[in-house]
Amino acid sequence: MPEPDSQSRRYLIIAPCRNEEKFMRKTLDSLVAQSVRPALLVVVDDGSTDATPQILAEYAAKHDWIRIVTRKDRGSRSVGPGVIEAFYAGLDTANLAEFDYVCKLDLDLILPERYFEGLMRRMEAEPRWGTLSGKAYYIDKNGAEVSEGIGDEMSIGASKFYRVTCFQQ
Repeated sequence: MPEPDSQSRRYLIIAPCRNEEKFMRKTLDSLVAQSVRPALLVVVDDGSTDATPQILAEYAAKHDWIRIVTRKDRGSRSVGPGVIEAFYAGLDTANLAEFDYVCKLDLDLILPERYFEGLMRRMEAEPRWGTLSGKAYYIDKNGAEVSEGIGDEMSIGASKFYRVTCFQQ
């Protein structure tokens, strides 16, 4: 079977974040190393008070496919609704019609270099699938990877990858 054209694999990542200086470099480095890079990464800094803005500026200066959206500090982290608001603030800066896929991504993950390529291959093989994600693992105090026990029937919140058509529906 011929290799699909990577030009038909345009994906947008929206990454809401707040005070992620401790983890975000590993995530950003893993995005830079992807076998099929995002067409656009929109990082929404949701009022960080640590070095997050400086780290984001450093990466955006090196990679023209990284865009930063800055929101004012609300005074505290807002899980749930705050993350959704930040996601949509980032989405408002992009034109979904330009992409085949859209992903909401947390900035405290380390992704294998073929992560997004693998998701797209699986979705290409199963045209009825609308959303997909990988499996989540954490590193325990001994350095071992431990599964978070997420089943196959759902996409994890840390990395929700959608066909644009499914997301729009």
